[in-house]
Amino acid sequence: MKKLNKYILVLLAMVVVIPACKDEDLVILPDWESGVNAYTVVAEGSKGDFLSGNAAQDITFDMLWNSIDGDNTVTKIEIFAYFSEAYTDPDGNPAVANYGGADGVSFLTIEGAAVPANKVTTSFTISQDDMYEMFKDSSFDYDKDGTATPVWSNPDKPNRNASSTNFKFVPGDSFSIRWELTTADGRLFDSWSPSVCTEFPGSNCSYAWAIVCAAEISKPVGDWSFQLTDTYGDGWQGGYISVLVDGAEAAQVKIPDGGGSSGSATVSVPAGTTSLSFEWSDDTYNSECVFKIISPSGNVVADISNPSAGKIKLDLCSE
Repeated sequence: MKKLNKYILVLLAMVVVIPACKDEDLVILPDWESGVNAYTVVAEGSKGDFLSGNAAQDITFDMLWNSIDGDNTVTKIEIFAYFSEAYTDPDGNPAVANYGGADGVSFLTIEGAAVPANKVTTSFTISQDDMYEMFKDSSFDYDKDGTATPVWSNPDKPNRNASSTNFKFVPGDSFSIRWELTTADGRLFDSWSPSVCTEFPGSNCSYAWAIVCAAEISKPVGDWSFQLTDTYGDGWQGGYISVLVDGAEAAQVKIPDGGGSSGSATVSVPAGTTSLSFEWSDDTYNSECVFKIISPSGNVVADISNPSAGKIKLDLCSE
């Protein structure tokens, strides 16, 4: 037994000694590279959508780029645009035609001395005329018969008028932009992880807007309904819809934290109200938040997924 114990002690000693002989030069450590991202929002005082029948209403954006560690510098910003239109397919189903392809159409390049410093805002404006110039030659096979029809010669949309100042775009049209960043070391940042695009504070990867029929609610009085969803199923973590009656917050609509996957609410707007609007306050996980706002007349005026902080865009075409 003593011999056996001696052998066991020798083996244990070998086990202890062997790891101590590891060559530290063979340990591979990751060489992390610096990164950059961007953040674009509608500028203060600018409208957030194009207005049907009024081409003079353009949109101004504020944009900044961000190097968290400060180790890299953006030397060029490229902005690309997309256009989409709603239509009815041959089977009578609602459908969407998308223009711009995977990469989008080049709208604006900022480079050299025009590129702002890290975390410093630069502004740019997009008009309906800008969008028309980029997409005026677009066509689409609406009937799925192999023949493409020019967008601005589609007999199914006689109210879309290329020669009109104010009706080049119509309700059902929507738009978006995305951006690419080139840094001083020659790297191109043209895509980011979903968390950077939707959850990282002060960061996004695209911005979308639409043609709206009215800028403000003309008939605010009555019962406004809200249908709420949390895609993860554990309620909203801090996010809520502010109901602003004559500029003052009258209610906060939300799914309580831990409140499950769905919720609903009704807010009664009293007689005599002259203005009504809705604003979103950010959730910890905006990408999990989905909601609809339904007017007293039964129209869905907002159908939002992954909301952005600020005034909620409404579709008032049926109001």
